[in-house]
Amino acid sequence: MEKTLLIAASALLHFALHAQTGPNSPASASNNAAIGANAWSSPTNIYTSNNARASVATKGLSNYLEATNFGFAIPTSYTINGITVEAEKSTLSPSSVALLNTWSTGLTKSISAGTDRYLIVVAAMENGSALPNITGMTYGGQTMTELAEMSTGTSFYGKIEVWVLTESGIAAASSTSIVPTYSSFTATEYCEVFSSATFQFVDQLVPVSSIQSSNSTLSTNPHLLGTAITTLDGSAAINAVMCGNNTEPAVAIGGTNTYTINSSYVEGNDIYFANTGFSSTGGCLQTSHKLITTGGTEQPSCTFNGTVNRHAMIGFTLQRAREIDNEVKIIKGGSITGSNMAATPAWSTTEAYTTYGGSTSLWGTTWTANDINAVNFGVALAVRVQNGTARVDHTRITVYATNSLPIELIDFSVENKLNYVDVKWATATEINNDFFLVQRSIDGITFKDIEQVDAAGNSSSLLFYGIQDENPCNGVSYYRLKQVDFNGNYSYSDTKAVTFVREEDFNVFPNPTSDGILNIYSANPETNEVWIYSGDLKLIKKIQLPEANPILSIEELIDGFYFLLFKAND
Repeated sequence: MEKTLLIAASALLHFALHAQTGPNSPASASNNAAIGANAWSSPTNIYTSNNARASVATKGLSNYLEATNFGFAIPTSYTINGITVEAEKSTLSPSSVALLNTWSTGLTKSISAGTDRYLIVVAAMENGSALPNITGMTYGGQTMTELAEMSTGTSFYGKIEVWVLTESGIAAASSTSIVPTYSSFTATEYCEVFSSATFQFVDQLVPVSSIQSSNSTLSTNPHLLGTAITTLDGSAAINAVMCGNNTEPAVAIGGTNTYTINSSYVEGNDIYFANTGFSSTGGCLQTSHKLITTGGTEQPSCTFNGTVNRHAMIGFTLQRAREIDNEVKIIKGGSITGSNMAATPAWSTTEAYTTYGGSTSLWGTTWTANDINAVNFGVALAVRVQNGTARVDHTRITVYATNSLPIELIDFSVENKLNYVDVKWATATEINNDFFLVQRSIDGITFKDIEQVDAAGNSSSLLFYGIQDENPCNGVSYYRLKQVDFNGNYSYSDTKAVTFVREEDFNVFPNPTSDGILNIYSANPETNEVWIYSGDLKLIKKIQLPEANPILSIEELIDGFYFLLFKAND
């Protein structure tokens, strides 16, 4: 055999082989108590998407739901570029936000037993010389939080404030008293009123998901919240509005029906408040709510039953207690590690895949193909349960990788040259490339080495290689290249097929044949007849060959072993 190495200067050609493997499903799943106290039931239900689910219903933080053994077989030469994890998850039967204790006025509030309670206190104030301000508020000795405030007016001021308290504060309260604290101001015809309500099944981590406020000194009626609030499934929209002036006809202090409510809200308190010495200069407050089944937007409005001179409005959304990701981490070498990829949105009642990571995300760690291929590679998920039952139907992982072997093969060909098979290939770049093995197979499955060709090692020029296989097999043969770098890593080229027939030979294939059809190749164009003998050398039939390299049908023969004798002229 001969081999040649030809070198030619050329512009550098760049390309890389990118691979996306997956999504693959796990074959192992279990609880890991390294986090949380609540175990998942039936963790192995996450193997497939079939409506059989792993679940956890106990309120609080769950264990890790671990999924491993994803069955990857990425070549060791590949560089890992990114990992995507998908979890098909949902929450079952969460309770929607509900009114627990109805709206009431005054500075006392009795609160019933409930779940995930949320106290709202709305304060409305009016003053003739300076803007009043509540700097703090307590309920039963527990510190409340100011959620929002909005003022209106230029010489005679109106103001509305919203204060709130979550379940932990409500549970710790020692009395039913609401106590506001004010900054100093000069009271001029000052008056105030308080309206409060308690809701339950409210998310305790992020109770309010959307809030807007607006005001006006114009005589616009009805009042419309300046910007819509966003609502969620199972949430509640709250609206509070105050206006200076009395109604027409005027009502007494403490009188109701100051506003006509719009937008299907349920009225809580609707009251005229004023300084008893100046009843003609008070203000009106309306509080209301609307329970939301399906999320969207709300822009509440209400019509004042009198002459408008100024108003302030606050609208917000109470979201229901949610199932939310606590941690989503990768498992590498059997250990939970890397960045927490937990998603912000709540788990939906509609089952769907949530995607974590991506094609360029390495989850805060480094990877080899062996890490990915290991049976202890996977993902761990922990959820915070607040309301319903958290469920996972399926997990799957996709891995993105690039072939990092030190070769860019741009051409590979094999050609019959009558007396030998010519094998040629070319590379664009080489890094630490040790040698090539030219391999041959007669069935395309089992290959053997026929020659080794030294590589250039490192190169950024176009390189041409070639060998001559002077002892090729008759009929169809298959060739490929095995590239080996200095570290022992290797890769294979595509497989190329070639048909070779020597001048003095005939060739028949496929041999054996399963369908009774044979292709006949002959280097002698005068071959015109074939005699078929049985295994015991009895002549069965003679067949004239109509043309060179014909297709021969022997379908009528029974299964067995036969000899073929070819005749050329005499």
